[in-house]
Amino acid sequence: MNYGKLDEIIFDVKTAKVIKGDLIKKISANGIVKADKELDVVSNINGIIRKINIYEGKFVSKNDLLLKLDDRELKISVKEAQDKLIEAKVEYGFLTKEAPVDTAKNAAAEKIKKEIKALDEKFKNALINKKDYLKKKDELDMKLIFTGARRNDLILNKSGYSRAINSLDKAKLNLAYTEIRAPFRGVIGDFNLVVGQRITANSTLFKLFDIYNLRLYVNVLEDEIDKIKVGSSAKIKINAIINTEYTGRVIFVSPYIDPETKTGKVVIQIKNKDKRIKPGMYANASIEVKRLHDRILIPKEALLVRDKRNLVFTVEDSLAKWKYVDIGAQNDKYIEILKGVSVGDDVIVKGQFNLAHDAKVKVVN
Repeated sequence: MNYGKLDEIIFDVKTAKVIKGDLIKKISANGIVKADKELDVVSNINGIIRKINIYEGKFVSKNDLLLKLDDRELKISVKEAQDKLIEAKVEYGFLTKEAPVDTAKNAAAEKIKKEIKALDEKFKNALINKKDYLKKKDELDMKLIFTGARRNDLILNKSGYSRAINSLDKAKLNLAYTEIRAPFRGVIGDFNLVVGQRITANSTLFKLFDIYNLRLYVNVLEDEIDKIKVGSSAKIKINAIINTEYTGRVIFVSPYIDPETKTGKVVIQIKNKDKRIKPGMYANASIEVKRLHDRILIPKEALLVRDKRNLVFTVEDSLAKWKYVDIGAQNDKYIEILKGVSVGDDVIVKGQFNLAHDAKVKVVN
C-alpha cells in the first residue's frame, strides 16, 4: 500500500476509552441443563382417581393437592379402628383395677433399674463387649417385667390397647394417602391420567421437576479444573434463549478425572427466575477463575500486531497515533496494558487495519 497518499483520505473509525478495572479470567465449558430436583410421583396405595388438579406443564407450589383418590372405603376403616380402640380402652380399664400393686416388687424393680443403668454405663465406656452387654441386658429386662415394674406395658398388650392404637394410626395413614400433594414447588411433566382411572401402589403417576433451581453439568479439561473452586461465579448463555445471560454459582467440582476424556465434572446452580430455561437445554458457561484488580485495559479488538510487535492506534486531534504497547493478561473481551497508553486515551477499535501514523480520522461512534 502507498501510505503517502493516505494524507488525502479521512478514515471513519470507532473508538473506546482505555479504562482501569478488574480483569476477570474465565474458563468456558458447555453442558446440559438439568432440574435441581426431579421426582417420579407414585401412589402409596391402590385406588381410583376421583379428582385431578393438574395438567402437563402446570406450575405447582409445595403442598398443593395434585390428585385425590376415592376415600370412602378407607373412611370406614378409620371408623372401625376407632370403635376397636374404644373397646380396648374399656378392657384396659378393667385390667388396671384388677391388678394390685406389690410394694416389695417395686423395691426389687428399683434395684434392677440401677443394675441396668450401671450396665449401660459400662458398655458406653467400652468395659464390656456388645454380645455380653445385650445378653445381660435381656436378662435384666426379663427380671424387670416379672417385678411388675412394666405392669402397665403388659396390661396395654393384654387388653389390645396398643394394637388398637396402631390399627387406628395405620387406617388414618392410608386415608391420608388418598391425597397426593406436591413435596416441593415445580412443574408437572409426563402426565396423562384421567378421572376414574385405577392406579396401583408404587406405580409412577407423573413427574415433578423443580425448574426454579436448575443445574448445569459441564466437563472441564484436566489442566483447567484445578482453577475452579466451589462458590465461583459463572455467566450462563442458553443456545435456545437469544440475548439473555443468566448468572450461576459453582456448587460441585469433581475430584475425579475421566481417563478417556481427560475431563472432570463441574456442576453450576442457576436461578431460573423467568422460568424460560427448560431441563435438557444446551448451554455455555463462562466460569470466573481469577480476578485481577485495578488493571489498565483496552478492548481486545483494539490490538494489532505488525512486524511481530503489539500496537494500538489512538486518536489525538483527529489524527491516528501509532503506539507500541506491552500487554499482560487477557480474557475474551479485554487485554491488560503494561506500557504504551494511559487511562482515558481513545483507542481505535474499528477501522484501524489500513491506518498509518498521523492518518486523518473521523470518529463515528
